[in-house]
Amino acid sequence: MTARLGEWRLLRTEPDEAAAPDELAGRWADALPVDAPSPVGAVVGPGVDVDAYDWWMRARVTATGAARVTLHGVTAPGVVYLDGEFAADVESTFLPVHLDLDGGEHEVVLRFPSLRRWLRTRRPRGRWRSTLVPDQGLRWLRTTLIGRAPVYGAGALPAPVGVWRPVTVDAGPRVDGLRIDPDPATGGIRVRGAVVGGADVRIAVVGPDGTEVADPVTVPAAGGIDATAVVPDPRPWWPRGYGAQPLYRVRVEVDGVVAAERRVGFRTVAADRCSDGFQLRVNGIDVFARGVTWVPPDPVALTVDASVLRAHLATFAAAGATMVRVVGGLVYEQPEFYELCAELGLLVWQDVMQATFDPPAETGALMCRELDQLLGRLSGNPAFAVVSGGSETEQQPEMLGVDAAGREMPLLRTELTAVVAAHGGPAYVTSTPSSPGGRLAIAPDVGVAHWFGVGGYLRPLADVRTAGVRFAAESLAFAVPPRPAALDRHFASAAQAGHHPAWKAGVPRDRTAAWDFEDVRDFYVREVFGVDPAAVRRADPERYLQLGRLAVAEAMGTCFAFWRRDPRCGGALVLAAKDLVPGAGWGLLDSDGDPKLPLAVLRRVWAPVAVTVVDDGLAGLRIDVHNDASLPLRGTLELVATDDLGNRTVTGATELEVVAHGAAGFHDEQLTGRFTDLAHAYRFGPRVAGAVDVRLLSDDGDVLARDALVLAPVRGRSNLSATAVQTDSGWELELSAGIPLRYVCIEADGWRPSDDCFALAAGVPYRVTLAPDGGADRPPRGSVTSVDAVERAPITVAG
Repeated sequence: MTARLGEWRLLRTEPDEAAAPDELAGRWADALPVDAPSPVGAVVGPGVDVDAYDWWMRARVTATGAARVTLHGVTAPGVVYLDGEFAADVESTFLPVHLDLDGGEHEVVLRFPSLRRWLRTRRPRGRWRSTLVPDQGLRWLRTTLIGRAPVYGAGALPAPVGVWRPVTVDAGPRVDGLRIDPDPATGGIRVRGAVVGGADVRIAVVGPDGTEVADPVTVPAAGGIDATAVVPDPRPWWPRGYGAQPLYRVRVEVDGVVAAERRVGFRTVAADRCSDGFQLRVNGIDVFARGVTWVPPDPVALTVDASVLRAHLATFAAAGATMVRVVGGLVYEQPEFYELCAELGLLVWQDVMQATFDPPAETGALMCRELDQLLGRLSGNPAFAVVSGGSETEQQPEMLGVDAAGREMPLLRTELTAVVAAHGGPAYVTSTPSSPGGRLAIAPDVGVAHWFGVGGYLRPLADVRTAGVRFAAESLAFAVPPRPAALDRHFASAAQAGHHPAWKAGVPRDRTAAWDFEDVRDFYVREVFGVDPAAVRRADPERYLQLGRLAVAEAMGTCFAFWRRDPRCGGALVLAAKDLVPGAGWGLLDSDGDPKLPLAVLRRVWAPVAVTVVDDGLAGLRIDVHNDASLPLRGTLELVATDDLGNRTVTGATELEVVAHGAAGFHDEQLTGRFTDLAHAYRFGPRVAGAVDVRLLSDDGDVLARDALVLAPVRGRSNLSATAVQTDSGWELELSAGIPLRYVCIEADGWRPSDDCFALAAGVPYRVTLAPDGGADRPPRGSVTSVDAVERAPITVAG
């Protein structure tokens, strides 16, 4: 049997102009042809208020026998017609719609009524008002807030209306309700589901090396399947940096045809909530979760090619991230996302698609169905680690002053909990943020926080040391300027930054606030650099933007360096992964998917093997060495301190061994063997050093990790030099300076440095590798800058 889906067409009408397909006779000739089912905004382009109209989509299906059409994502409210007859109401944007067909030619028509008209219907008010959106009636609708909430692109992005996931036609055997549960203790992989269109089932397991690793299991299809294949000596799956990510492919064949296939992994995951904290434990090992809150790579189409997902996720994985969080209020991600997370070793924190509303019972039931289906689809995926009941679901009424009785939500405490318990596997959190023991969800020092002490609440950078964050499901939100190339691409010049309407459209702000996140960034420019941002912008807009990038990088690096060494903290995620629109958004990637400067600093602090050095006041300089790997780390920790002219003033070293999945902390006198007051905390006599360089060296002398700290910043002529050296393995860039420099940044078009935005101690050279980025076919060119250097150093080629 075969089935084929024909061309789609899109038609716009006034609200309620037509109530059924037969009222559109003769109108389809004027409809827009659509290559593939897509949201309306992706078809009609910008400038159309898609929520103001009714939209109709039509396609024809030809089948030689029984077939099923599955609409994997259609927005609510919506109505589906089959051959002119009502077939289904679309109650949730996040639930599939199935249409079972006989052989022959069929017509599928979808109607998406005007959301503006839909919102006019009077419905009971919630116990509180969401500050996220102006239309409180949205609490009754299971849909996304992209394009409808100011922080999610309202006014700059079209609201998603229409078909936002692929439409598939299945004409062969299939397995409905497939659920796969690997048991790492026994190696058993239990497979359950209902078989449609077949008699005999064969279950095979293919190992990471591509060969079958378990004895095939053959069972009859009648009555559904419940069978277990056993993998001898299964290899455990680990988050990135903590070990390998072996995946096993489970193949379900029905009458010799592959009806279902899924990649799974063996691991255990649990949430340790002792002492009112939140710590994820994978395979019995505590994991420091670091990463980002995820946004759809294409906020208009919502579905992208898997290669785009891979590029974005691989960027964060390469930077040392171990987790991404799919945020409530946006959309559940496409299947390839979760598969790639498993492949790349990125744990997934999955919110139910709910944010800030008082959920009516009707939408609560739909959320439970959505979660049940998602858990089934993701069963066996080792990356899937945490489920929460939504974003700021509990925090919103708290911040509006609603009392405890008035904000009680059984949906979060019992109904969603029961859904997760029925599936097993992921940990469950009532919402983000949430707190145990009767504390308010907004409390930062217990449970799971949304922590913006450094950020929106304008606390000094030192606040991270006293806030006591246990786990931050989102944090560190800033309006981060993109790199100069993106500025040129979208805004022509830096002169538009900070005031032009096109620029401000990309700057996030809370709907009820009189400030935006560019004001937040400027606050930290003042703290880090001691300058007036407005005065700098007026005189030198490019330097203004660079100071903003660096202030954000300093804030993020400072916070993560502390969190990673703090045994109370189980992790933190940055808000957010990517900008929704061009400009200075929350993202660590710009709207084109290119990394912004702060990600370079996070790459050092997030690395599986990392060294950080910080000023610890009267205790001296603190040096921490982190080893996420499953093997002990042995090497030499070396410290070099120089004065402002490059003279070496203090040196020291120590042999060390850091246990697997462990860390070790030192102070400078443990390396030098004596008190030197490198931090100049006691202020007796002149300063000993202008900067320190700390390196972790292997037994072969290779640099495993490095950090440097400028103790007394000065701005002047630096004699900064950057020399490209060709080696047997490629190109390296050797850098040195005559004065201590902070934030040394490399601009080499077509090349990607292994490290960027780092400090240099005067007279201490540092080499980074250069990898081709975009097919560089010539020696590296470009320049190197520092906020402390008055000159720009060109990259020269040795020899």
